[in-house]
Amino acid sequence: MISIVIPVYNENESLLELYSSIDNIFKTIGEKYEIIFVNDGSTDCSQEIIDKIAENNDSVHSIVFRRNFGKSAALNAGFENVSCDIVFTMDADLQDDPSEIPKFIEEIEKGADLVTGWKKNRLDPLEKTIPSKIFNAITSKMSGLKLNDYNCGFKCYRKELLKEIDIYGEMHRFTPFLAHKKGFNVKEISINHRKRKFGRSKFGFERYARGFFDLLTVVFITNYLTRPLHLFGAIGAVFLGSGVLVFLYLFLGRWIFGQSIGTSPLFALSIFSMGIGAQIFVVGLLAELVVHNKERDRKKNYSILSKDIENR
Repeated sequence: MISIVIPVYNENESLLELYSSIDNIFKTIGEKYEIIFVNDGSTDCSQEIIDKIAENNDSVHSIVFRRNFGKSAALNAGFENVSCDIVFTMDADLQDDPSEIPKFIEEIEKGADLVTGWKKNRLDPLEKTIPSKIFNAITSKMSGLKLNDYNCGFKCYRKELLKEIDIYGEMHRFTPFLAHKKGFNVKEISINHRKRKFGRSKFGFERYARGFFDLLTVVFITNYLTRPLHLFGAIGAVFLGSGVLVFLYLFLGRWIFGQSIGTSPLFALSIFSMGIGAQIFVVGLLAELVVHNKERDRKKNYSILSKDIENR
C-alpha cells in the first residue's frame, strides 16, 4: 500500500478533481492506497468536500488544524499518521500530475530512499521561475546536493526515512538535503507540471527570503550542530587574526620607530577586531558546553542501514 499526504489550504475547487485523478491512476496500476488530507486551517469549504470524499472511500482520511500552521507542520502531521511503507506528498492545486506516480514508485523499487520531482518545463510566471532558479542554485551550492528543483512538493519517501528527519518552519523544501546528510539515497526525476487551474498561489516572494534563512539553519544543524566551535572558532579566528596582523603592522612599522599609534584609526580597528574575535570564540565554547550537556537527550545524528547484532 501507498500513503499520500496532501496539505490543503483553501483549495475547495480542486479537491474532487485531484481525488478522482489519484483514484483512477491507482486503479490503473493496481495498487492500494490511502490519502491523508491535512486541512491547514482552510476558511473555505475544503473540509466539507474532504468529508464527502471520505464518506465514499474508507481509504481517505483527514487531519484538521485549528488554524493555519504552515506546510511543514501539515506534512509532519501527515507523516506521523501514515500506515504504509511508501509515502507520497503532493500539493492540492492540481499542478502535480498524479499520472507521474508510477515513475516515482519505479525509482523507489530501484533502491532510492527519496525521490523528488523536477518541474523541468515549469508553467508558472517569470516572477516565480526566475527567483526559484536562483534559490535552487544557491541551495545546491551550499548544501552539496545538486538538485534542479528544491521547491517541488511532489515527492516520494520510504517510511523509515521520515522517522529520522524533523521538518518545521519552511524546512519541507530541504528534506532531500536532510536525507542526503543522513546517508539516504536521493533521486530527482523530471515530471509533468500543469498550470494552476483554480485560485492563486498561497506563496509570495517572501517565501524565498524565509527559505534562505532556513537554508542557513539547515546547513548549520547538519554540519555544526554537534561541533559549533568549528564554525564559531573559524569565524572568531578570522576576526582575531585580522586584528593581530593590523596590530603587528602598527607595532613593527611605526611604534618601534618612535611613531605614535594610539590615535591611529587602524589601532582602534585592530583592538575592535581582536575583541570581536575573542567574543565569538567564547560563544563557540559555550555552545560546545550546551551540546555536551544535551547530547544524551538529542536524536541520533547518524543513521543505521543494517546491523547483525541482536539487542541485549
